[in-house]
Amino acid sequence: MVRGFSIFGFFSFIYIGACLASEPELKRITVDEARARVKLLESVYLSTLQNMHRRYFDGNERAPVPSKVMEEVFRRVDYDNGTKSRWIAVNTPAMHPDHEPKDELSKAIAKHLKSNLTRFERISDERFISGRSITLFASCQKCHVSALTQQNGGRKVAGLVIELPLVYKVARDR
Repeated sequence: MVRGFSIFGFFSFIYIGACLASEPELKRITVDEARARVKLLESVYLSTLQNMHRRYFDGNERAPVPSKVMEEVFRRVDYDNGTKSRWIAVNTPAMHPDHEPKDELSKAIAKHLKSNLTRFERISDERFISGRSITLFASCQKCHVSALTQQNGGRKVAGLVIELPLVYKVARDR
């Protein structure tokens, strides 16, 4: 009887251990690490956007708008990393209704960036939220703003918002 119980106990231990091992472990990162990760994502996104703008358009040929193509990149990166990335309009008209700041957070970020501050940061609900301004150069402004607005001067910017979890499940190797 004791031997039967020991074997049962052993297999129960193995089963419970296997169940626990399959649960993803939670990991907490520091705000400094979150900030570094956001800067890395920004670097990748901005570099991709600028290169698409430079090389993507060929004369009068129609092509998908680079920022729209970037949203496809956002979706994949967000899915893989538990992040949330998006564009917001700051001091130019929104090019898509989704870019119009609607919620209080997006409005606060746009207002902050509109006052010529380059970065907005906040921690909320275990998420590091970063918004940064994206300068709209002359080649961008020909689509984003009217000719009259271009002549009025002043820096024209859009916003890139990235939300990154401070606590996340450690992914198993695929």
